[in-house]
Amino acid sequence: MSEDSSEFKPLPRRSNKRRKARGVGDTTPSSPRRTTRTRANGASTDAAATTPRTTRRKKAKRKNPFGWLKYLAFIMFVGLGVYVLMNLQPAPPPPPADFTPDPNATLVPTSKPFFPVISFPSLPTSAPTLTPTPTIPQVAIVAGHWEQEASDGAPTVHDSGAVCPDGLREVDITKNVADRTLEILKGRGYHVVLLQEFDPIYQEEPKFAPKSFLSIHADSCLTGADYAYATGYKIAHAEPSDNEAEDSRLVTCLTRSYDQVAVKYDKPFNANTITRDMTEYHAFRKIDSTTPAAIIELGFLGQDRDFLVNHQDEMAQGIAKGLDQFLKGSSCLPATATPEPTETELP
Repeated sequence: MSEDSSEFKPLPRRSNKRRKARGVGDTTPSSPRRTTRTRANGASTDAAATTPRTTRRKKAKRKNPFGWLKYLAFIMFVGLGVYVLMNLQPAPPPPPADFTPDPNATLVPTSKPFFPVISFPSLPTSAPTLTPTPTIPQVAIVAGHWEQEASDGAPTVHDSGAVCPDGLREVDITKNVADRTLEILKGRGYHVVLLQEFDPIYQEEPKFAPKSFLSIHADSCLTGADYAYATGYKIAHAEPSDNEAEDSRLVTCLTRSYDQVAVKYDKPFNANTITRDMTEYHAFRKIDSTTPAAIIELGFLGQDRDFLVNHQDEMAQGIAKGLDQFLKGSSCLPATATPEPTETELP
């Protein structure tokens, strides 16, 4: 049978039941709407696509705009360390054992700092209340037979020492020489105290222990041919002594220096007239027994009157020199002293 093409009819088109239903308004051109495509995990494709951009924007907002401060702080810290290292000074060598500081000396820096030292103004602060601390005197000098006047001005000298017929008193000599010696030592930077014959400090400080102790006296007013021996000076320490080595060194230093003054006026060391009043002087037992202590008789008021009255400055210089040498640790031996020969064995 011939098939006429004009009579050909297409088969009816089968409806696609599986086609996805369109949303309301999808065919309306005036209100286009994108349908969100979902994945297997339920998250939308568009949301996943926009998440990285949002995260990058948040990270950009969290960036610290002051991050450069840490670099500036690091540079300042390194610079401060270099400044300190370049200005370090080596430790000065220790002073010698016989060194005595000069109170009038001016401190001079050992070297110039590498960088200039910047001084910043200091804020005003209230002055703290300082509590004075007691210091041990380097020299304690007793003016023989001297006592301070009472508050009403009346003299309190109960024993003025030796007295000459014309009224010259031992205490007048000892007080003047003690005052001059004290001023000389103070000028050299020493801490010196002047004591009375029976000073209250003996009761206030039973263990009074200065670095050195000296009592200044003068001998009796003896004149005439029968007392030709009553001339010259003498120096002694306590007998027995609890510090024999230092007591002897103090006596030696005082003898060497004072003799240089007395010998100019023919006033020798009169060892034969040292009495128990000197070696058992009462103040030796009222201070610390280990304190280097001595007593000096400047001369006799009778035979050595001119020396004691008219040369007090020189006597004070001699005493101050001896105390200065002792405090510096000198052995005070004469420069011309020669050691005793010792036997040696040849190799």
